[in-house]
Amino acid sequence: MAEAISVKSFLANAEDHLRVGDIILSRSPTFSSWAIRWATGSAFSHAALVFLVAHPDEGFTSSFILESVRGGVGLSNIKDYIGGKHPHAEIVVLRLEGEQFTESYFKKVRGLMLDHVKSGYDYGRVMRMGLSAVFSLRLGWFTLSKGQRRSMEHAVSTTTRKLHKWVPPQFICSGFIQYGLAKAAELTGLTANVMLKPGLSPNDRDGILAVTPEDVARSPILTWRFAIRRGWVYPVQGYDEAMKRINS
Repeated sequence: MAEAISVKSFLANAEDHLRVGDIILSRSPTFSSWAIRWATGSAFSHAALVFLVAHPDEGFTSSFILESVRGGVGLSNIKDYIGGKHPHAEIVVLRLEGEQFTESYFKKVRGLMLDHVKSGYDYGRVMRMGLSAVFSLRLGWFTLSKGQRRSMEHAVSTTTRKLHKWVPPQFICSGFIQYGLAKAAELTGLTANVMLKPGLSPNDRDGILAVTPEDVARSPILTWRFAIRRGWVYPVQGYDEAMKRINS
């Protein structure tokens, strides 16, 4: 088993550890994080995509993730999640590996996610918060009535689409990542499987947005890379090993 390294070393040498397109799953000791994990039956409450990896020789020393949150889509510094004396989040890093998953493919993924949100989901703050409250209530109800495994799917499929063609992605961060991967594969003619959830069709729009962080964590097409907790980075090779690290 490879030895753990410090977060400081990990971030300083990010180009050796991270790749653009890596998927970050996270959780934090907040009520909202707990509520999402409870409602979706997941060990994690949030998902993000590695957007830019630090290259000090090119003049930038920070690595950024593209994430979809209640306020919309934006970039966050990974250091804000796991750096400092008291990091507020525990994260894991997973990777979609294979020779077909080129830099060009992940560039398309990133572009689609940014452009799609900018053109279709530029809501006012009040509208976002109102939709968020309604969606959260619906998700909680279906968790109780349908169970955790189906709650997200039912919540997505019953959300009114009068104002927008698709459910806003800031409510379902992991589904938004699945959208980017699937749409990029379609546009580039990629034949490799990019569906994170077994049995999910690229044409199932509700199913794509209903992908949960737990679906991502359990995906058979992703490779586990790291589990990060309390200032230390542990190389891991699977779900159980990762959970053991972040629960210790």
